[in-house]
Amino acid sequence: MSGAAVETAAGHAVGGNVSGTSAGPSRLRRRFRAWRLWIILALVLAGGVVLSLLTSTSADRTPLSAGNPSPNGAQALVRVLGERGVDVVQAPDFNSALRALDAQDATLLFFDPNEYLGAGQLAELRAAAGKAVLVEPTFAQLRGLAPGISQAGLVPEETVKTGEVTGPRCADPAAEAAGTVSAGGLAYRGPVTCFPVTGGAGEPAGLFAAEEDGSAAVLGYSGLLANGTITENGNAALALRSLGSAGTLVWYLPVPSDIPAGDAPANPFSLLPDWVDPLLAWVVVVAAIAAFWRGRRLGPLAMEPMPVVVRASETADGRARLYQDSRALDRAAANLRAGTMVRLAARLRLGPGSTSAAVVEAAARSTGRPVSEIDALLNRHAPANDSDLVTWSQELLYLEEEITES
Repeated sequence: MSGAAVETAAGHAVGGNVSGTSAGPSRLRRRFRAWRLWIILALVLAGGVVLSLLTSTSADRTPLSAGNPSPNGAQALVRVLGERGVDVVQAPDFNSALRALDAQDATLLFFDPNEYLGAGQLAELRAAAGKAVLVEPTFAQLRGLAPGISQAGLVPEETVKTGEVTGPRCADPAAEAAGTVSAGGLAYRGPVTCFPVTGGAGEPAGLFAAEEDGSAAVLGYSGLLANGTITENGNAALALRSLGSAGTLVWYLPVPSDIPAGDAPANPFSLLPDWVDPLLAWVVVVAAIAAFWRGRRLGPLAMEPMPVVVRASETADGRARLYQDSRALDRAAANLRAGTMVRLAARLRLGPGSTSAAVVEAAARSTGRPVSEIDALLNRHAPANDSDLVTWSQELLYLEEEITES
């Protein structure tokens, strides 16, 4: 066997071995490119789930919740009450609160800014509680739990800016022990009104109001109990004496599940016919299939021949008709002059960066005409009408032919 034949056979052998070893990785790369989008989406989804699991927390964040350690919670007050021997019962719902109140003569801490409870439920709480302490109650809650106390609007902005209200100006022991409290929230009037924030000719309204028999008391500012402000002024003294008068304190913050069945808003899906649910499920399935079908990755761009080939002369004729219809003599003359200059510069071998003066001088030398004549023809002539434009274009054409033949 000759040396060339040996080299050829060796080359075939090496080529076959290389193609065989690279078939596997190339097939994997093609599959990865085909499924690249779905793999990236799956990784993003998995990362979002892991991140949400790592950052999620089960800590209580409900305002004035007994287990909430944040500034708007009341965990600090509840712990101090417990250390003083008060049994604080956290009622998770309305029925639990009723059972805790019925079991013993207890104080009720009630805070329902969303007004979940109805009039009947409020009446049940009033009958079961030995004493009710309401935080920022509404008109309906006052009517149901403390009918002798009325709401008197917001605390004036000037009082809020000072940051505190001094002097209880009442005979309530809890208010007298506090001395000063933080300003904010709502003002109330009752048989006993303390820490007045509104004066004038009418009856003053304050941040603390109570019934004469002590069956109900109102705190007009939730910050008097919150962790972030409980240590300010005399807030702690007022809160501890108001809530710690009995051996048991039922801490009740109504939740959406406590809304009476008749008052709960109707579920809009319950108004739909029965066949809507399976239809919606089928629509979701069809939409997912359509998204997978039409959302697949398209292949590389493919070059295709143009269906129609337009000649350059037809394009030039069309542009000329447009200029003629719009009577754009100046634009047509400028295009003719520029095209002639470019072609003359190429034929005279002046290069693309040559000036019009250099083209005029070179054309004059090539044709033997005066420079002034060439300059007037190329640079200074301005056609006045269509016939003048045609005549001038013919002269430019003659000049090009003359230079080409020379």
